[in-house]
Amino acid sequence: MIRPENRSIAMKSLKYALAIGLLCAAAAVAGAQGMSITQIGTEKLLGLQTTRLYVSAPILGTTPGTQPPLFEVWESADAKDWQPRPVTNVSLQPNADAGISFFLLLDNSGSMWTDMDGKETTVAADMRIERAKVAARSFLGALSPKDRVGLAVFNTRFWSAVAPGGQSADAARSLEEISRPAPADAFTELYLSIGRSLGDFAAESGRRVLIVLSDGENYPYALNTGKPNPESGTATATPAGVIDQAIRDGITVYAVRFGSQRDPQIANIARESGGRAFDAKDGDELADVYQTIRQDVLAEISVDYRAGMARGEKRWVRVATGTTDGRKLSATRYYFTGTVLGQSAQRPPVWYLAFVGIAALAWLALVLFKLERETDRAGVRLLFGPGGGPASTRFFELAGAQTVIGAAPDADISIAGNPSLKASHATILFDEAKNIYTVVSDTPVTVNNHEVTRKRLESGDVINMAGTVVVFDETLAKKTRKK
Repeated sequence: MIRPENRSIAMKSLKYALAIGLLCAAAAVAGAQGMSITQIGTEKLLGLQTTRLYVSAPILGTTPGTQPPLFEVWESADAKDWQPRPVTNVSLQPNADAGISFFLLLDNSGSMWTDMDGKETTVAADMRIERAKVAARSFLGALSPKDRVGLAVFNTRFWSAVAPGGQSADAARSLEEISRPAPADAFTELYLSIGRSLGDFAAESGRRVLIVLSDGENYPYALNTGKPNPESGTATATPAGVIDQAIRDGITVYAVRFGSQRDPQIANIARESGGRAFDAKDGDELADVYQTIRQDVLAEISVDYRAGMARGEKRWVRVATGTTDGRKLSATRYYFTGTVLGQSAQRPPVWYLAFVGIAALAWLALVLFKLERETDRAGVRLLFGPGGGPASTRFFELAGAQTVIGAAPDADISIAGNPSLKASHATILFDEAKNIYTVVSDTPVTVNNHEVTRKRLESGDVINMAGTVVVFDETLAKKTRKK
C-alpha cells in the first residue's frame, strides 16, 4: 500500500519529469530550426536584380571580424520547383553599421491609465502608460546615432507623433505630450493602427522594425458602437490583411503584450512578418523586451543573392547553412517582387537589355534636358510606377492651392500599385500671387536625382516618390507670368 505522502511525492516527481520533457522537446524544436528570415529587402531588385535576406541565427554565434558562414539560397515561384541562386555577399551584423529604422506604436487606450492589475489609480508612476513611457525613453536613449526612429500613438484615433526616419530626441519629447483620452477615444483600434503604421513606414529603406505595444485586444470603435470612427470612418483591418501588408512592405513586426489581456492574433502577425511576440508584466520586463529586440536585430546576418526572373509577383526563398558541429539550418519565407511591364520571365530575353537601355536613356534625357510638353494648364505627367504602372504617360491637372499625391483613395492624385508610396506622399503647393509651385514632403523625395523635402518647381522637373515618377509641367504658370 502506497502511503499518501509517498503518492504526493510521486505525483510531484511525475509533474517535474513531464515539465523537463516538455522543455527538452521545445529546446529540440528550437535547435532544429535555429534560423529565421526576419526581413527581405528588395530595394535593389529592379535595378541590380539583387535581393537581401536579413537572417537571425543566434546559434551560429558569429561576431564581426570572423569568417562568415557559407550560405546557400534557392528560389521558387510556386514553393515546389526550387532553383539555386548565386550568393553575392554575406555580412555579419550589418545593421550596426547601416543603422536600424525603428517605429514605436504605443497603445494609449483607457486601460493604459490603470495599474498593472487593471485597477484605477491616481499614482502616475503605477500607471501602465507611465511605465511604458519610462521603458520607451530608456530604449530611445540607448539607440545608436545611426539608428532612425518614428513614434505613433493610438486608441480610437491615430497620432503620428514623429514620422519614420526621425531622431530619438524628438520621439522622447513627444512621449511627454501623451495625454489621457476621452471615453469616446479610449477604444483599442489595434489592427487598423498597425496597418496605418505600416503605410507610414513603407517609404523607409534598410532594416525596418515596427514595435507594437498594447495592453489589450483589438476593439474597433465602429464595430462596437455602430458609429463611424471619427478619423477612419467604417474602415476595418484584419490580421490577414495586416500580415499581407507587412510582407509586401518588407517590415518586421515585433509585438509586446503589456498586461494580462492579450490579443489572440498579435503573436501570429509578428511571427508571419518575421518578428516575435513578447510578454511583459511590469516596467522592468518591458525595458528588457525593448533591449532584447534591438540586440536581436543587431546580431542579424545579411545574405545578398542574385534573384531569378520567375513569373508572377510572389516568390518563395529558402536559405540554408550549417553549424560547426554539423547541424543543418534552414528557413523559408515568401515576398512580393512586383513585375516589369506586367510580367516576368524565367530568363531575361535579349531584348530585355535593350528595354533597360532605352529606359535609362529616357531618364537621362528627362533629367538633363527637362523635356516639356505643350499644354494649356499646369500639371504633372505620370511616367512610371512599380507593380505594372501605366506604359504611357498620363496627365494630372494641378488645381487649387495644394495638390496631394499619394496612395490614399481620397488623395487629389491617387496612384495605386506602389506599396512603398505613402497615403499622402507629397504635396504640390501653388502661390497664386507669385505664380510659384513648390513640392513639399515629410520624407525626402528626389527632384532631378537630388533628395529634398521642399523645392520650388520648374517646368520639366522630374519628381521621384518611392519609385513613382512624375514630370512637372508649368506651361500655364509661365503664360500667366507673361500676361
